[in-house]
Amino acid sequence: MCDPVSYAVIRTGMAYQEYQSDRAEAKYINQNTVATAKRIRNEAIYKDISLQKKQNVEYDKTAADKFKIAIEAKQKRGTAKVQLFERGLGGNLFTSIIGEIDRQEGRAYLSQDINYENVIMSLDEQRLAWNRQFGNQILSLPRVAPPSFGNYALSAAADISSVYMANTAPSTPNTGRFDGASTMQSYQLNPTGYSGSS
Repeated sequence: MCDPVSYAVIRTGMAYQEYQSDRAEAKYINQNTVATAKRIRNEAIYKDISLQKKQNVEYDKTAADKFKIAIEAKQKRGTAKVQLFERGLGGNLFTSIIGEIDRQEGRAYLSQDINYENVIMSLDEQRLAWNRQFGNQILSLPRVAPPSFGNYALSAAADISSVYMANTAPSTPNTGRFDGASTMQSYQLNPTGYSGSS
């Protein structure tokens, strides 16, 4: 085993190298996360725009259908008025026939409105579902906090101190003689008691 000073230098260098490696890895992961999140956000924007375009197409389709219904109703009203006036009919019969044409037009409008609202609600729900899905994808991306060198320094310091303590013999304090003998020769092996010089 090397001496504690050499170990301290090597261990400090290793801690710094580990810190740099972990910092580079965290930076790489975070850069990938940012790039992936940007791609997902762009996909979300394109998907939302396509669903908004579908809503606009549905609005235009409904408006065209309603316009066609209005033209047909005007043609029916015009034809009914001409035929009724040619025959000399009027009054309640005229009112009921024109009223029936108006009711048919109203039912057709209502049907178009209901279909339009259902399609728009469905597209809104799809937009919300896609928004949640893209949001969850972004939130599930890995993110790493950059490491702090303090943790690596503390770990290195703990290792260095444990190696230093393991390689350094503890010093025995000089507490003096406990029984007053000045040398080892003053001791006599007498199991009955102390017989040293006084």
